[in-house]
Amino acid sequence: MKKNTVQVKGCYRENMVVFLGVMMVFCVAGVVQAAGKPDFSRFPEVAGSNGSIVRDNTTGLEWQRCPYGQSWTGSGCSGTAWRGKWDDAVRITASDGFRVPTFNELKTLAPHDTNIFPGGGWFWSSSPHANYSNSAWFLSFCSGHDHYGSKRGNYRVRLVRFGQ
Repeated sequence: MKKNTVQVKGCYRENMVVFLGVMMVFCVAGVVQAAGKPDFSRFPEVAGSNGSIVRDNTTGLEWQRCPYGQSWTGSGCSGTAWRGKWDDAVRITASDGFRVPTFNELKTLAPHDTNIFPGGGWFWSSSPHANYSNSAWFLSFCSGHDHYGSKRGNYRVRLVRFGQ
């Protein structure tokens, strides 16, 4: 019997377990588009950005394609993605109005096309949990699942701005 596997850049593969504190999350790579050409119908490239920024035609938000700390090469991301605690993440801003997205903004990217947004793993939102002061919301760019957890976790950020 052939296993249903999908090769996805930057994501965990079939049935690999990610340990997050005492929580286990199964990443199923099949929820995101695998190899191939990006589908820019929803996320066209922003003119003048050399492909590093895309506009979400559904929300009007503009997203940096690479995780914070990495640069767009024209075909992918290079460099080392920043990882840090939530208190440090929410202070990150970049030129041209880029900032860490709210939880509701970040959720609009799930599931996502890894050709448009390379880099899997967990990404912080700027939203703290309403009932647990030591927790904040984050999203897996591997599985598309959202969760909340300790603000002391070390996760990436993907920056957003309002459409220009």
